[in-house]
Amino acid sequence: MTSTSHADASPRPSRMAVYAGVFDPPTMAHMEIIENALRIFDELTVVVALNPNKAGALFTPEERVQMLDASISEQMRGRVRVTAYAGLIAPYAETLGACALVRGMRPYADADAEIALALGNQALVPKLPTVLLVASRENVYLSSTFVRDWARMGGLIMPGSVPPPVEQALRARFVAPGEPAAEAGGDKRAALTTEP
Repeated sequence: MTSTSHADASPRPSRMAVYAGVFDPPTMAHMEIIENALRIFDELTVVVALNPNKAGALFTPEERVQMLDASISEQMRGRVRVTAYAGLIAPYAETLGACALVRGMRPYADADAEIALALGNQALVPKLPTVLLVASRENVYLSSTFVRDWARMGGLIMPGSVPPPVEQALRARFVAPGEPAAEAGGDKRAALTTEP
């Protein structure tokens, strides 16, 4: 019986996954999913996708790519690539050489939708599994919809909801020059009408 040494073993090929989403705008929940995905995979391609069911985007795909890229930490930068794509994600991920798709999942309604999407992607590319990741309790209910609604209601930017480059973009879009962004709490927060 022969044994092979560590030196004889061929190196494991690099594992790259694709994390696609609308990211309008990117939130701290998105950044946490990226960070967690890099604990599993060697590299991650973040794809700003076009969702035909979400009309009236706040930021263009190019702006979202720029915000995501600017939000990537220096430690992650060499392992993360950000791009935009308007077609079906699973076949596109296969052409990139991805070994898996990454999705962030929130409780309740998200579970059914994400499982259905994973099964649909499996039908398109059977050998490409989907990895569902859940953010921490601080970020698990945070969504781009909430962030957009808060910003549109008088420039309210909740502390810790978005990375600094995204906050700057929101301030430029919704807060008048010389006017501070509304603080969380008070009447503005009480007036928010977002789903749980």
